[in-house]
Amino acid sequence: MATSKTYLSLLFFCLSFTFLFAQNTKIQLTKAVKAGQQNGFDIYKVQFKVLSGEAKNRSEFTLLDNGVVKGYAQLESYSEPLTPGQATKFEEMIYVLGGSIAAGQTLVSHDLAQPTLAANRPFGFTTSTAFLGNSSTEFMSSISEVKGTIKVGDAIEYQNAKGERSKAKITRIDVGQTLHPIYLIEGLPKDTYVSVTIESESKVDFSNAKVTSVGGLGGASTNPASANTKTAKVTGKTQKIPVNVTLKNDEVKITVHNLIKFNPDPAASQYDVIKVDYSLDYYIVDATFENISNHAIDAGEYLLRFNFFSADGKSADEFLRLFKKEKGANDEAKQQADLVDKMVLGGTSKIKSAGVLVKYQEMIPDYEQNHKPIVEKLSKMMAPQQQLHSIVATILAVPPTYKIEGVGTWKGTFFSQKNFIFAPVSK
Repeated sequence: MATSKTYLSLLFFCLSFTFLFAQNTKIQLTKAVKAGQQNGFDIYKVQFKVLSGEAKNRSEFTLLDNGVVKGYAQLESYSEPLTPGQATKFEEMIYVLGGSIAAGQTLVSHDLAQPTLAANRPFGFTTSTAFLGNSSTEFMSSISEVKGTIKVGDAIEYQNAKGERSKAKITRIDVGQTLHPIYLIEGLPKDTYVSVTIESESKVDFSNAKVTSVGGLGGASTNPASANTKTAKVTGKTQKIPVNVTLKNDEVKITVHNLIKFNPDPAASQYDVIKVDYSLDYYIVDATFENISNHAIDAGEYLLRFNFFSADGKSADEFLRLFKKEKGANDEAKQQADLVDKMVLGGTSKIKSAGVLVKYQEMIPDYEQNHKPIVEKLSKMMAPQQQLHSIVATILAVPPTYKIEGVGTWKGTFFSQKNFIFAPVSK
């Protein structure tokens, strides 16, 4: 699934706060006491001495037991970085996922971990909606159903829901939103976020794919027309709602021609890779985007934040956004994430709706030939005076009881009413 560079960068901001993990770092624990648990991580109060490298805030470690990867650890420290021979003066915190630590144990950074791996190591996983990276052959997707041990650099083959196949190489692994290990293991705690980035040998979509080590898919044809994979026929109810409204600021003119109300058939839910909320009404946006300025613009910024709005700027993104805090939650980190989600990102509900958009696209007979190219152009910078019309520009999701007042979007690094553009809609 193609996406704009803005959309992708925001997605990575949501799902992975990227830090450079420590290189050539080895520490020996002199104290380790379990102090609690948070978001699937076990929290330990520790003290340690540094054997090599540099121990600093966000240093990451791979946990090994007799040559087997058992989990990961991350140091949370607000002290000055420690170098070889130095030891902690105060207790620090280490967050552990999928393993345990104890006094006397030596922890090594990901690059120093050397687990024992079988010569012919089978592994596999499934992907959700994939997003384009810096090229048409780089993809990133969250994954599930991990089997075996996976390593950065591994060669893989994959087959998507359309029966298309390709080979690729894994270039990055992200775990738990903050960890970036070299090795990925099965059996991590339930609901742990895991994603991979790949470099494919082709432009074959990495979305909704079955992935294995090379040879694991057998000898089926790579031709989608002759693939033997059985895929579900997507069906659903649609209703075309003409609106014909225009949103405009000093650089973009967005003319919304129609909203297509879409309710996918829940009978095919067993084929969903991304969980779909079938209680919501989904609206596909048929719109024309025009760059009316004398400089290039990123349509993706407007597309990501495009949603149903009230005139005072309240967005329908509220119903599915990723980091919405639970009612009554007092956790400061969650409150900050909630604020960033609303005021900086302003569009993370699109990530949860992506699977529904794919369902709708699959119902369009000529989507690949005539509509996908327009979607891909909207994912790139638009030249001055360039105009693009897409019948699948974006997707919106609201409960059936939601009263539609209008559509809107905004630009900038932080929501501001002066950068908000809005048009009322009469249904």
